[in-house]
Amino acid sequence: MNIVPTSEIRGIISVPPDKSITHRALMICPLAHGKSTVHNLLDSGDTTSTYKIVKALGGRFNGDFSRLEILPWEFGESSIPLDCGNSGTTARLLSGLLSGEKGLHILYGDESLSKRPMKRVIDPLSKMGARIWAGKQNSSLPIAINGGVLKGCEHSLEIASAQVKSALLLAGIRAEGVTRVAEPQRSRDHTERMLASMGAKIVCEEDSVCVTRSDLEPLNFEVPGDISSAAFFVALACIHPNARLQIEGVGLNDRRIGLLKVLQMMGASIHWSIDNSEPEPSGKIEVSSSELHGIDISPEIFPSMIDELPLLALIGTAVDGVTEIRGAGELRKKESDRISVTVRNFRKLGVEIEEFEDGFSITGPQKITGGVVDSHGDHRMAMLFALAGLVSSEGVEIRSHESVNISYPGFFETIEEVCR
Repeated sequence: MNIVPTSEIRGIISVPPDKSITHRALMICPLAHGKSTVHNLLDSGDTTSTYKIVKALGGRFNGDFSRLEILPWEFGESSIPLDCGNSGTTARLLSGLLSGEKGLHILYGDESLSKRPMKRVIDPLSKMGARIWAGKQNSSLPIAINGGVLKGCEHSLEIASAQVKSALLLAGIRAEGVTRVAEPQRSRDHTERMLASMGAKIVCEEDSVCVTRSDLEPLNFEVPGDISSAAFFVALACIHPNARLQIEGVGLNDRRIGLLKVLQMMGASIHWSIDNSEPEPSGKIEVSSSELHGIDISPEIFPSMIDELPLLALIGTAVDGVTEIRGAGELRKKESDRISVTVRNFRKLGVEIEEFEDGFSITGPQKITGGVVDSHGDHRMAMLFALAGLVSSEGVEIRSHESVNISYPGFFETIEEVCR
């Protein structure tokens, strides 16, 4: 895929439905004692993996992802291993959910997912009584889960992780006693919001959340646009010299808008407003070409923008001053080593950037010339370097660009829509 420079960015757009919320709707709504109706779910590679697994385990659905009726789960063992594809959310959240269901369940994934850490989920679930066996020193997929009776307990996570926290909460609503999860920073809270909306016995505090065994009520709602997808076009509009965009119907959960807050502190011409609040806040973002300056970025904000952190390397090329990210070692454990892939590819495009074990540093402004990059099958990397092509002087060729289908199947069509 060749991305050529564009002279103007204009438009009013919407982005695909939120991937994180779609995953949770497909897993949690079947636990309700009644029919849920969910509109505007994301139909992508990752969410299809979740849908197929839930269906294989007795989940019942009517309709399609534009309007899906989700019926109470008639749970049963699958006769074959369950394929999580490339989706870490699928593997980790299902580990928690299946730990409390009787039967033997085997989860596996593609080559990329099989390299991602599972021990951080397996260990706390084992503490609750789950019986889980995993490959490579009990730390990665494939895993076998022999579900059964769980007991609630306290967990203190070393690293803030919405996926680990959610796995423990889904185990906790089936466990005997109280399950409490504490985090060093606040991660995204989609699971807590959905459980609370369905009547779960859940208490959210500043740095922790507690849940007890709960019966869930059905839920009817519409999934908002994915802020992580919108963030790419927000960043593009900020750094392009002739840009003005409005993004409508996008999720604006406070624990997901870290990039918007960072850009605002950098001096970006950006404004957002909330139109709907329940069960997830959503609204619109207005953004245009901006003169940006460097700021100190605290790691405390990283959990609210973990998928968007590599965008700061691109933004850094347009910033007057230094953009430095430290304390972001988790980026090496994503679909690719996002620190290494980001740095190596920007260097191929003529950008001077320094790599650290836990981040990177770039001094701007710098020109992006152009060249050939490899996304390493990572959807966020393919999207990042497509934007680099739009603001480059010579264009960028992206290898493995098809990976965008994991989260944003129409990404390149949206680019064509806003480019002039």
